[in-house]
Amino acid sequence: MIDVQQADEKAIFSGALTRATITRAFDKKYRQLVNNDRIVIDLAMVSQIDTAGLAWILLLIELAASKGCDISLVNLPEDLLKLAKLSAVDTLLPIKNT
Repeated sequence: MIDVQQADEKAIFSGALTRATITRAFDKKYRQLVNNDRIVIDLAMVSQIDTAGLAWILLLIELAASKGCDISLVNLPEDLLKLAKLSAVDTLLPIKNT
């Protein structure tokens, strides 16, 4: 299960961001995060992520760019960083050091 707590320009994800949790309803609801001018995605509480989770994050980054939304990622789990590096997409992640 994945949960998202949103406050102002920050969204805190917790739980598993995987093929099993990224449903159509989840995707439709949270694509709207990039409808703002700016959004910070905090992934510190993500306990599990797979290639589907990485792909969804990349989709969100692409949507943000097309809508002029300044998106940044903070507190990335080590598993996500490793997966992104193995997939050769680590340079596409707008990581902000906190």
